[in-house]
Amino acid sequence: MAGDLVLLTGGTGMIGFKTLVEVLKAGYKVRAAVRNQAGFDRIASLKPLAPYVSNLESIIVPDITVPGAYDEAVKGVKYVVHVASPLVRPVDTEEGFQSEVIQPAIRGTVSILEAAHKVTGIERIVITASILSVASFESLASGVKTDEKTRAVNTVGPYASPVNAYQVSKALAFEATNKFVAEKKPAFSVINIMPAFVVGRDDTITDASDIVKGSNAFLIGPLLGHARDQPLIGAVVHVDDVAKMHVQSLDSSIVKGNEDFLAYSPPSIDWADSFEIVKRRFPEAYADGVFKFESVPRPITAPVNVDSSKAEKTFGKFKSFEEQTVSVVEHYLELIGRK
Repeated sequence: MAGDLVLLTGGTGMIGFKTLVEVLKAGYKVRAAVRNQAGFDRIASLKPLAPYVSNLESIIVPDITVPGAYDEAVKGVKYVVHVASPLVRPVDTEEGFQSEVIQPAIRGTVSILEAAHKVTGIERIVITASILSVASFESLASGVKTDEKTRAVNTVGPYASPVNAYQVSKALAFEATNKFVAEKKPAFSVINIMPAFVVGRDDTITDASDIVKGSNAFLIGPLLGHARDQPLIGAVVHVDDVAKMHVQSLDSSIVKGNEDFLAYSPPSIDWADSFEIVKRRFPEAYADGVFKFESVPRPITAPVNVDSSKAEKTFGKFKSFEEQTVSVVEHYLELIGRK
């Protein structure tokens, strides 16, 4: 209910920041858990938060993996939105995969569940999982149907790459969540939002040179002439839709109880379609040579068969790949002074 206090983690990242803005916009008060005060100060200074700073406070949680990490953070809150989780790390050893990616993902999630279980008054926790929580890249690329009930990730090591370790981290964190709910039967309900590749304007990016970081790099990279030599699955979703799903999941009249939802915008896309979208929607910038995609091979896409009808029935229609592309490109043109 609007006015209630929400604990939100991961607010300094793309999904977390957009969700933070939307939670505040919906009328909630927010306690943002951050690793350090500098991170909070940076996001608090960003323009989208300006109208809502009076309803925003911070709490420092320097290490989400230590026992009791969130014990203070959960006091007095009614809802939790847990977005924070490690991204792909540049490590190449089994020890590194475990210490830098897999265990932090599991412990960060379990820690917040444990903290919430120790107090009274928390009604719901919404967790940012991933489509990789239920289906590996290999499974998705095979074209086998994927929905919320899919379980197609091999979590047994050794792990071949940082990307492999990342998808295992999402699957094991999801398993740990389900195990916690089944064994502890907490008073609160848990909602898992499982996005595909998240694309769209990222307001935490304020310098054009940083726009090729994060998941938007898969879209904007080739447009700016950065060749991609590996196929990529054609599963995307707009960051606006992901944020909307998190906010609406706080409302028990929309989402009743423990549920999982894939965040995916059908149909399966071809990443190379972004080239034609740019030519059509931004003809002047294209003619002026702002975009360099003519100089690189067309990116290869592996089609997917993902069924997001459950989420669409609950939250409504997702934004299209064209809307995603336009959102990112408009932001880039703004950053370089072309808009």
